[in-house]
Amino acid sequence: METLLLFVAGLVGGTMNALAGGGSGITFAALVFTGMPPIIANATNTFAATFGYITGVLGYRKHMTGMWRDLAWQLPLVFIGGLMGGWLLLQTDPATFAAAVPWLLLFATVLFMAGPQLERAAAKLGTGNVRLLGAFAVFLTCIYGGYFQGGFGILTLAALSLGGYTAVRGMNGLKLVFATVSSVAALLLFAAEGKIDYLGGLAVMVGIGIGSYGAARLTDYVSDANVKRASLAVCWLVTLYAFYTTYG
Repeated sequence: METLLLFVAGLVGGTMNALAGGGSGITFAALVFTGMPPIIANATNTFAATFGYITGVLGYRKHMTGMWRDLAWQLPLVFIGGLMGGWLLLQTDPATFAAAVPWLLLFATVLFMAGPQLERAAAKLGTGNVRLLGAFAVFLTCIYGGYFQGGFGILTLAALSLGGYTAVRGMNGLKLVFATVSSVAALLLFAAEGKIDYLGGLAVMVGIGIGSYGAARLTDYVSDANVKRASLAVCWLVTLYAFYTTYG
């Protein structure tokens, strides 16, 4: 029964991650529900999500024309950010981490809401400044992603908006590439410390892989505005649920 729950959570979470973000909050909650300690659940969540990120990239690849050149100089920053975030997680007290989860999700959701304002602010800057600012924002986001997966996709989209990107499907592809690299960096540390539950992670991984690829292809038939509205609604639901389970 737990395996089925984790698979369904992965299916839903992978769909959300491919559309905009917030799905890792669903899968993290499901892993904790099965009895995993929060830090083990977060490390396992990172392990499971990485496969979904890869399949999502495959689904978005045709929307990323002209964006691949940006990856050459940003990916080293992304990898270093993931390592730093993973290291920070391993230094965090489990009780402190559990109490911080709802606030991390709230921060990510509010920042995602501010996407249009970030885009307007970015438009007032010179192109060079926009790209540098966006790269720094992505670096900080990847530190966050190495530390906690919930809301990582939302923050990455906000960082890309700050960097001057506007095509939501291409942004989703870049987001998933960055998520893959930073997650692999963090996983090197988690695996070395024995913090991953591979059996539970595998059930989530299969669901995420199917959901991510299917949702990426689905966006060919759904408007950007509707994608953003649906993703934001789900993000708020996940955030409110996290507050309820932690403090309710």
